[in-house]
Amino acid sequence: MALHSKDFSVAVNRARPNLITIQLIRLALPVIASSFMTMAYNSINIIFVGKFGSEAVAAVGSAGFYMNLSWGVSSLLTVGAGIKVSHAIGEGNIHLAKSYVKNGIWAVIMLALLCSVLLIISRTYLIGLIQLNNPAIEKAAAGYLLLIAMSIPFLFQNLFFTSIFIGYGDSRSPFRINATALIMNILLDFIFIFQIGLGIRGAAIATILSQATATLLFYRKLNKTDDLKPMGTTYQYALLKDILKLGLSPTIQRISFTAVAIMMARIISDWGATAIAVQKVGIQIEAISFMTAGGFVSALSTISGQAYGAKDYRKQWTAFRSGMYLAFVIGSITSVLLITFPGFLFSIFLSDTESIAMGREYLTILGFSQLFMCMELMATGAFFGWGRTNIPAITGILFTVLRIPMALIFIDFWQHSLSSVWWSISISSIAKGVVLVTLYIVLFKLFIKKHHSN
Repeated sequence: MALHSKDFSVAVNRARPNLITIQLIRLALPVIASSFMTMAYNSINIIFVGKFGSEAVAAVGSAGFYMNLSWGVSSLLTVGAGIKVSHAIGEGNIHLAKSYVKNGIWAVIMLALLCSVLLIISRTYLIGLIQLNNPAIEKAAAGYLLLIAMSIPFLFQNLFFTSIFIGYGDSRSPFRINATALIMNILLDFIFIFQIGLGIRGAAIATILSQATATLLFYRKLNKTDDLKPMGTTYQYALLKDILKLGLSPTIQRISFTAVAIMMARIISDWGATAIAVQKVGIQIEAISFMTAGGFVSALSTISGQAYGAKDYRKQWTAFRSGMYLAFVIGSITSVLLITFPGFLFSIFLSDTESIAMGREYLTILGFSQLFMCMELMATGAFFGWGRTNIPAITGILFTVLRIPMALIFIDFWQHSLSSVWWSISISSIAKGVVLVTLYIVLFKLFIKKHHSN
């Protein structure tokens, strides 16, 4: 339904934000549950690996940078496919939705194979870029990366299917499939790491097997979903181009984020392997808000995208407002937890005095930015649904890259204190949240004004 009212503010007030909020929650809950299961797995994985000491955690965490980089590369196809499917569903064009699925599947498989081969071939060089200054850790990290890279073809397809099913409005199926894989991963971790005695290599093998299982389950579900099953469609470069156009900016953003994380890890390595392990664990704890808000990002992107496809701009705006309300609730609760109980939360993962002291400082400082990080994520979901993926990418890249000079300046100012690095991360997150939300409000109102004039 197009918005024809002359007074946009009146139309918004007549909207039903409570209904949209309920829709957001219903669609987001399976995604959030899946995200928390992922966080739980990552946390359990760190606890398992942590039994071998902080050096083992540092090795897995270092290889993890490049898995995150691969995840960023997958955005080239996964983000755009989900958005275009939501637009097609909003328009009521089922054949178009199927066509986007058809074009995306083949492209994501080829991209995954390329990334996997590149990581395997260059693993030693890539680990060396982090400058861990510890040959034993670097060797262990390279060996772990060799194995974990083999899971990428399955991981990429799982991310792609998760995106298109959520874009279709079905978040329960990805949850069930991903939950099955995560439970399987945890069980296999225990068996391979401790029972068989493979150490961190066992964690990598468990990931490969669980991700492969999820891929098979996704194909089974796709074949049972008539609105998405790509039968009777053909490859069309124009559709692939549409997907790539929407995915390019988020891909650049996520790759730059990982590149900055690697540079920050090099800075943090001056304080030793313990500092790197502390950041790895701290990120898992901080994910309380990131994972929760991330579920609502997917839901907000879907509802906003389908509303945009149907030209229901009133619903699109109301969805954004509901997202901001949820961001305030999630961010505030997380800030209180991180600032009030930093030592307790960190002691769950690492028990030595030095790590807990560093971790307490990390969580306290990052606690101040949680609300703004949630605001940024919600605004990102609103922009994605709108089909304007370049705007959150530009602001994200700008303020994330600024972390490096900020950290170096703060280190000098605070006399080589590790807290200076944590403050550079926290301040940049605050800035991203404020700027991106402001941009959405301003640009959407200009869009509505232009729509009225036409």
